[in-house]
Amino acid sequence: MRRLAPLLCFVVVLAAAGCGGGGGAKSTGGPPNSVIGVSKAFSDAGIPFTSEVTSNPYVTTQQVYLPGKLNGSALQNHVLAFLSGSHISTHAGWVAWVFDSNASCATALKQLPLTGWGAGQIKLTRVTKSNVIIVGAGFVGSQKSKFDAAIAALQ
Repeated sequence: MRRLAPLLCFVVVLAAAGCGGGGGAKSTGGPPNSVIGVSKAFSDAGIPFTSEVTSNPYVTTQQVYLPGKLNGSALQNHVLAFLSGSHISTHAGWVAWVFDSNASCATALKQLPLTGWGAGQIKLTRVTKSNVIIVGAGFVGSQKSKFDAAIAALQ
């Protein structure tokens, strides 16, 4: 049995290395953009989010806010996270709703068109990328290119 132990360990390591490998086809089980992936895209672009609210039903007093008539609807349970950030010095702000699927995001947009997401006197940029709705305000010049780079990094 002692002679088999190193061989058994080697087989287990090989089997583990083959599970969930990175070179194969992409998994279609989860959302196209994860909360971490969206956060990373904005951070890499130089405009990181500064807060996150999840729709975890097991965390009390924490619920994602959806705009207009969507707030309080069952769609809140399909938002993985609401991310937000701002720069006081440039008067820029950005938010993202990361839905659990493209279908949930499409349902939200069917019930409230993209023009209903975000309000204010500053020019807003509204974008949808797969399962994410992004709204940015006050982006001009180099800040606008950072915002555009973050959006381009999403799937």
